[in-house]
Amino acid sequence: MSSNKSHVINLFKLHGLAVRSDGAKYLCELLDPLPKDEHDEWIEKVIDAVQKLPISSTLISKEHIHKAAQEVGTSENDDIENLLQIVDIYKVPKLMYNLERKKFVLAPTRARDLHGDASDKAALFRDRYTVVYQRTCNHDLFRQPVVGMTDDDNKKFGLTKVEFLMGSSSRLEEVVTLGLLTQLVEGQHHLEDDTGAVRLDLTNTKFHTGLFTHNCFVLVDGWYEDGLLHANAIGLPPPEAPSSTRALIGNINYFGGQGNVCAKNNPRLQQIEQENKDAMFVVLSDVWLDKIKVTEKLQTLFNGYAQFPPTAFIFCGNFVSSCHGAQQAHDLRQALGSLGTLIAGYPELMAHSRFIFVPGPNDPGPCNIYPRPTSPANITEEIKKAVPSAFFVSNPCRLLFCTQEIVIFRENIVAKMCRNCVYFPANSDDIPAHFAKTLVSQGHLAALPLHVLPVYWGLDHCLSLHPTPDVIITADKGDSFTTTHNQSIIMNPGSFAKTDFSFKVYMPATRQVEDSQIADDDT
Repeated sequence: MSSNKSHVINLFKLHGLAVRSDGAKYLCELLDPLPKDEHDEWIEKVIDAVQKLPISSTLISKEHIHKAAQEVGTSENDDIENLLQIVDIYKVPKLMYNLERKKFVLAPTRARDLHGDASDKAALFRDRYTVVYQRTCNHDLFRQPVVGMTDDDNKKFGLTKVEFLMGSSSRLEEVVTLGLLTQLVEGQHHLEDDTGAVRLDLTNTKFHTGLFTHNCFVLVDGWYEDGLLHANAIGLPPPEAPSSTRALIGNINYFGGQGNVCAKNNPRLQQIEQENKDAMFVVLSDVWLDKIKVTEKLQTLFNGYAQFPPTAFIFCGNFVSSCHGAQQAHDLRQALGSLGTLIAGYPELMAHSRFIFVPGPNDPGPCNIYPRPTSPANITEEIKKAVPSAFFVSNPCRLLFCTQEIVIFRENIVAKMCRNCVYFPANSDDIPAHFAKTLVSQGHLAALPLHVLPVYWGLDHCLSLHPTPDVIITADKGDSFTTTHNQSIIMNPGSFAKTDFSFKVYMPATRQVEDSQIADDDT
């Protein structure tokens, strides 16, 4: 071997680490094919990667060396194919709050039952509440004041638990409570947290901006007396800057994908992201492949991008215009096969672009309980043979491009949230802004009752938006929009078939979104 174990062990000792003999031997074997004068440089990179692993001891095993070497190998690969990762939603890590360490950590990896049991349902709401509660407590308005501070300009608010309210026999003024807005009894609203539920009086309530739906978390400012919380004002929990959230979480990979560390902290990926000015994502929704006009417009689209291939085309369902039983799957299979033949006629797109398909609510497959798995293999096999770069993903799905986190959700979520509002905003012209604020404040894609938007209890964390990702694409059948909130871009491409063939184009280098359309005169 070109490098000996004692040299590796000594280099680790310089960093305060003790590597096991089998680990040092394994690293020497990895270094053996490389030029000897580069060994020390690679060992330092492995040591740096080891220090970023979630280890609880200075004793480094062979397994730690293996994980660190994989991380170094991934980060050193300049191939553009590895800059875009399609994250398996069912392998997304779960963040949990550790009371002893007072920070979010990764939950132990375990096999999760798809349907879960009663404890999983209870944990679903408890985990959502914990994320929002800890984030709110960390906000400047709710953080505990410094001892001795008397400046009135730095007034702090304390959060009162429901259990404390219910245990009080006297009137309580200026109460601020964080809880889940629910309707436990028909015609009566309640506020529920992890200690209990109290009835709400919304008679003279002032609502702040946002969509206040059943099963969303709200801050209630009011007074309590005789088992009734009288709400003077209701607002959404404050968001937390994603950079602040990541600083508190640490360098762990919470988003999913390759590697054990967060891509955000990789300066090399940041540089590639800024230098790759031509990278773009073309996003379409309601791509009805059974309509001749739609396929004609797709051909026009491919003609336009043939010389400038985007990083990826993101096609969101529904992929057929109507549901018609068993025949629907057969028709979709044929339509996808025809699309594959069309794409195969553009070798530049085939070579440099990926084609990502997100199933819609009415597409063939399992019932609409989220996260919804990919489209059945018997429907997609023909297009996959014709287009190797075609990827059929789950709904929702996650993409990681360099350091940017992208979440895609194909559901008529805006319409459902508007229908289930306790209070509909007076300024209905700016629904996208209200929607974006609600989505980010909840830190979750499904802030609705489970009978309105069903979720697999054991996989609820797959719909989490904590920390807030860079881009959230909610493909809704309503009007297209683009808005920003808490350093995140929230956009809806709208229905491609119903909006005169409009779509969105996102450019990661500049974080800009362009509204695009295929006009009739382009054909």
